[in-house]
Amino acid sequence: MSGSFEGKSILVTGGASGIGRAAAIRFAQEGGRVCVADLNIDGARAVASEIGGEAIAVQVDVASAHGNEAMTALVVARFGGLDIALLNAGYLGPMDGFAAADEALFDRHVAINLKGAFLGLKAVEKVIRPEGAVVVTASTAGVIGLAESPCYTAAKHGVVGLVKASAPAFAARGARINALCPGGVATPMMGGADQPIVSPNDLERVPLRGMGSAQQVAEVALWLASPAACFVNGHAHIADGGLLSTFVPSPVGP
Repeated sequence: MSGSFEGKSILVTGGASGIGRAAAIRFAQEGGRVCVADLNIDGARAVASEIGGEAIAVQVDVASAHGNEAMTALVVARFGGLDIALLNAGYLGPMDGFAAADEALFDRHVAINLKGAFLGLKAVEKVIRPEGAVVVTASTAGVIGLAESPCYTAAKHGVVGLVKASAPAFAARGARINALCPGGVATPMMGGADQPIVSPNDLERVPLRGMGSAQQVAEVALWLASPAACFVNGHAHIADGGLLSTFVPSPVGP
């Protein structure tokens, strides 16, 4: 994939850590000019500094229409346009099951994970260049039910549907859009730590149903955004180490 994004203008939300950070660094290594966006502006600036060159950082609340519009306007002003967007910002929250979920938690998941994706797509669609690509981070919880977090599951199912339904609008601008559904990934959001970025050739195979790394998911995002994926559009793509590949028996409930 060497140089696949040479000179391209790239936006990554949720870029201060985890999958977003890994993707931002990898896009830059492949020649892209990257805007690292995050509510955590100090973290975003740290990643932009780590990248160096033309990388910039911007603070954004993805649940705000104004925030998304201002973010994309900055990218266009600084880089002259927008070629690639990875809308990756998200919220995991407590994993305490249905009984512990309440209206406030549901509203938070919808605001950040679903409305945030919608507002990001609305802002990006206005400025994305022909031959551009958008990748939206959903989750394996967007294609199955995650009993530990019904609210997260509902929002991520919505993201998958939103991406599929938005494909024609982006196609009208000559752009593609896909959803990426990671399984278990060792990121700060999951209690892990950010790891150094390595050559893609040095990434280790994940055992069946094992925990992946942020970079392993980021590499899939890069491929979906690259010209190599020009025939891939409007679908949800699972990267989960085989987690959902086969039925795993669980205790039968009452």
